[in-house]
Amino acid sequence: MKFASFPKFALLFALASALTLTLAGCGAAVSNLALTQGNWAVTATSTAPGKTVAAQTFVLGGNLTQNGNALSGTLSITGSGCIIPQTIAFTGKVDGKNITLTSATFDGIVITVKASGSKDSLTGTYTITGGCPDQGTVTAGAVQSISGTWNGTVLVNTSPATMSVVLTQSSTASADGSFALTGSVTYTNNGSGCSLTATITPSSITGGSVVVNADLGDGGGFQYTPSLDSTTAPKNMTGDYDSSSDPCTGSDGIQAVTLTKQ
Repeated sequence: MKFASFPKFALLFALASALTLTLAGCGAAVSNLALTQGNWAVTATSTAPGKTVAAQTFVLGGNLTQNGNALSGTLSITGSGCIIPQTIAFTGKVDGKNITLTSATFDGIVITVKASGSKDSLTGTYTITGGCPDQGTVTAGAVQSISGTWNGTVLVNTSPATMSVVLTQSSTASADGSFALTGSVTYTNNGSGCSLTATITPSSITGGSVVVNADLGDGGGFQYTPSLDSTTAPKNMTGDYDSSSDPCTGSDGIQAVTLTKQ
């Protein structure tokens, strides 16, 4: 009887072993990346032969959203020696640690990005077909929110003044893929003896590029167009500060201003 029952035990053992292997195989499956939702900056560097220096890099920036394994984005392109600055729609997918993004056709052009990495950082390649054939490498990163207080020094009528900018970044993207900024600006310690606060008017961040507009309420104000020093942990922003002739904010021409996050 014992020998007769052996095939049954052998069969049960084989089934149990197969089930164990199956479960182990399932556990080893690579899950899809869950990309950080929101503002992303992508830097593309051409590796195509014959490219001029002016056309070697360009930047894509804006909103990137993941739903399941599907990706969608509204990204603005700047810095290209061939493609005029504009906003472009992208779609794609996530497969494990790999992502693909393909632009809608614009001006007969299609941009395709293939990259891999972590939820906040990707590297890979791009190709452009159509009017501006090109190929190269890309680095992409989720841009940390710039909400907070940023301080720096500007020249007001040739005298240094402290400018403190309080920014609040929207968590929801606008239709063009940018993220709205609101807040206020305070000037202190300047040679004119002024101490005033300006209100930030329509302003935004797209990728690592920022546009801050401010209104003093009397027709005066300024525009500040800096870029961030880092996308993952921005500490400084540097760019052109162009103000009106208001006695408390006015400057002679455009000046480079750096603000540091407090």
